[in-house]
Amino acid sequence: MTSKERILLSLNKKIPDRVPISTYELDNALNPDTWENKQPSYKKLMDFIREKVDFFYPVSVDLVNPYIKSHTFTEKRREGKSTFYTTTLITPKGDLKQVRRVDDDINTSWELEPLLKTDEDLEKYMSIPDTIEKPDCSKLKDVEKLLGDRGVLFIGISDPICIAAELFEFGEFTVRAITQKENIIKLLDKIFSTKIEYLKEILQQVKGRGYVFRIVGPEYATPPYLSPDFFHEFVCKYDSQFIKLIKEAGCFSRIHCHGKVAKVLDHMLEMEPDALDPLEAPPSGDITLKEVKEKIGKKICLVGNIQLRDLEYSTESEMEKIVINCMDSAKEGGGYIIVPTACPINIPLSSITERNYFIFIETALRYGRY
Repeated sequence: MTSKERILLSLNKKIPDRVPISTYELDNALNPDTWENKQPSYKKLMDFIREKVDFFYPVSVDLVNPYIKSHTFTEKRREGKSTFYTTTLITPKGDLKQVRRVDDDINTSWELEPLLKTDEDLEKYMSIPDTIEKPDCSKLKDVEKLLGDRGVLFIGISDPICIAAELFEFGEFTVRAITQKENIIKLLDKIFSTKIEYLKEILQQVKGRGYVFRIVGPEYATPPYLSPDFFHEFVCKYDSQFIKLIKEAGCFSRIHCHGKVAKVLDHMLEMEPDALDPLEAPPSGDITLKEVKEKIGKKICLVGNIQLRDLEYSTESEMEKIVINCMDSAKEGGGYIIVPTACPINIPLSSITERNYFIFIETALRYGRY
C-alpha cells in the first residue's frame, strides 16, 4: 500500500495496512530549501524521514490583501546574534507598529511588540479595506507530481481567532475577549470575510484533488484561556463553514488545536472535521489518547500524541513504550495517524532527539501493522 492510500484510508476512518507515520513539519523533507535540510546536524534524520515516513507535505498559498501589501514597511537591524524586525502598517486611521526578534540557530521568532495594543489600534486595524488578490495555486500540480504516492498535499490556513489573537499580546486578547466581546466578534467577522473568499478561490482551483487543509487557531479559545461557550462562538461559527466548503470540494479538513481539548470535544464533533491534531497527552493536554479515541474516534481521525519533549529527553526504553501506548490507545479500528506534537527548532540537533526520532519511527513501523 502506498503512503497516499494509507493516509486517505485513515482520514476516512478505515483500516490501512499499518498506522501512517508523519513527522509534522519535518514532512517537508523532500524540499531541499527548508531550514532543516540546510542544517548538517539534521541530515541523518532527514534522510531517514525521506525513506520511511508517510508525508503530509506542507505547501502554502499566500493570502494577499493589496492594501496591506502596499502600505506595510519593514526595517531590520542586527544586534549580536539577533535580528530585529520593525514593521509599520499605515492604515486609513493611522500607523500600527510591530517588533519581532529572530535569533541565529533557532528556527522561530519572538514578538516583542504586537501590532495592536490599544482601543485606538483596533479601530485603525478595522479601517483597513477588505480586499484580496486571487490566490495562485498553479505551483501545486508540480508539487503533487514531486510527491507522487508518498503522501498528500497539506495546506495550512489560519482561522479568524488565530489571526485576531496574534494581533495582540495574548493576555491582552483574552481580557478583551471577555470584557469587549462585541468588538472582538466584529474583528473576527472582518477577518472571516476575507478568509472565506480566499478559501473559496483556492478550492475552485484544487477541487477533487484530495488535499488536506489544516485549520490553525482553535487553541486560542480553549480552557483555561476561554470557556467552551467562547469556543462555540469564536471558533465553530467560522471554522464549520470552512470545513463544509472543504468537504464539498472533495478535500479533507484537519483541525489543529494544542492544549486542553477535553471540554470542547463536543464542539469538535459539531464542526465535523475529518481529523484532529495534535492531541497532546497530559499534562500539556487534559485527556488521554485512549479517552479521545473512545469519545470521538469513530467520527474523527485522530492525529498526533507524540510529545516533542519526550523526543528530546526520553530514554530509549521510555520512547519505545510511549509509541506502543499510542498504538494500544488509538490503533484499533483505524482512523489514527501517529505524529509528534511539535518539531525541534534548534541547531545543532541533539543526539538524543535524533536517536528518539529513529526509535519513534521504527517502533511505529513495527507495532502499527494491522
